[in-house]
Amino acid sequence: MEAKVATEQALRNFIDRLIPQYQVYGPKKKKDQHAFDELISSNEADLHYPTTILPPKKFLIPPYEVLLTLKNDGASIPQNLVFPKKLLIFGIHPCDLNGILFLDKVFMDKFPSENYKKRRENLVLVALGCSEVSDTCFCSSLGTGPSIKSGFDLLLTPLREGYLVESGSKEGDKLITQIEGEAALAQDFSNKEQQIEVAKKKFKRSIKVDNLSEIFENNLNHEIWQRLGDIDLACGQCINSCPTCYCFDVRDNLSIDLKECSRYKEWDACLLLEFSEVALGGNFRRDRAARIRQFMGHNLGWGGAAQYPDANVQFKCVGCGRCIRTCPVHIDITEVVAELRGEKHTKSV
Repeated sequence: MEAKVATEQALRNFIDRLIPQYQVYGPKKKKDQHAFDELISSNEADLHYPTTILPPKKFLIPPYEVLLTLKNDGASIPQNLVFPKKLLIFGIHPCDLNGILFLDKVFMDKFPSENYKKRRENLVLVALGCSEVSDTCFCSSLGTGPSIKSGFDLLLTPLREGYLVESGSKEGDKLITQIEGEAALAQDFSNKEQQIEVAKKKFKRSIKVDNLSEIFENNLNHEIWQRLGDIDLACGQCINSCPTCYCFDVRDNLSIDLKECSRYKEWDACLLLEFSEVALGGNFRRDRAARIRQFMGHNLGWGGAAQYPDANVQFKCVGCGRCIRTCPVHIDITEVVAELRGEKHTKSV
């Protein structure tokens, strides 16, 4: 595996070289937050960001996608996806990269999605180990950060001075030749491990993962679910911001003149009332308590290794903390886990 040590300016020069070759997206500042957006210049990239508003799953699973169009003269299916350039995400954090690796199992394993597969094959990932940690992050507890060992084309790890750059694929081998820097030495890898340990000490939130799936399954009737259901707004912000939530609904949109209808799929959320609704008004999760239990149980109970035993993560949750940050009523999944374990009462409820 080829590796170099490069300065931040060398990485910015590298980004500027990439922009003509790829469609480059990276973390850009949006007021006091960050978002993955297309980079026109390396000066737009903030390499010291804690996390983004939305995860990069939006590049693989669009929030809205037309499946077919129906007209009086028949049906038409959108043409096969064509990409003028490869899409490169620069600076994806380990938690989000682990999220993509989990989605790969969902959409490329037993029942592959053709469009997902094409987008994934067109995607180049330059991962960035975390030096800064958000107040809501807890990826260290799940082993999904602050660094990662595989799944990337390039991995950048912040050192005290500069970055350690490691290749993880044939694409990465080609990319690393475009970076100005010195060949990495054994001491640089030792410094990398030291910086990872420094980052781990910055986490303010954590969860205990021992027997966690069993704890969720044994506490389906715990009184916390009703308390959470009483305050939860069922807005779905936690799910829309989750790197691994992948549910979608298929809908028809009929034109007002009744001459055309488009069938499309869009992101759906298990916290919405209509999600579990069936014919004649039946609903398996009419109560918000049941819906929030499903969301948290799927993330930390029966949605990870239990559902995909050969997945790279133990749980569906990757510990990015977005669900905590976006919740308007301050529900905190780490506090819920603590209460299910009988360790303390949650501050959020």
